[in-house]
Amino acid sequence: MSHGGKEDEHRHVGDLGNLFGDVYGNAYLSHFLDNKIRLTGPDSIIGRAIVIHKDQDDFGRGGHNDSKSTGHAGERIACGVIGLLSY
Repeated sequence: MSHGGKEDEHRHVGDLGNLFGDVYGNAYLSHFLDNKIRLTGPDSIIGRAIVIHKDQDDFGRGGHNDSKSTGHAGERIACGVIGLLSY
């Protein structure tokens, strides 16, 4: 699969768009919808990694040699594992 944007029909499941931070490096997300990711079943993203890149993703349209593979989004600056929290 080629790299793409969240709204593209053909994209990696993990191509989830850009997250923007403030001048202090804080980023907030209150809700998120995506038609390719699942929290249950064989294609669940639970237990999978999430990676935040330094630069803005060009969604595979930038014409750089890494646009179609990484979105030319730069170095990895944060990562984690997706999990469920139960109270």
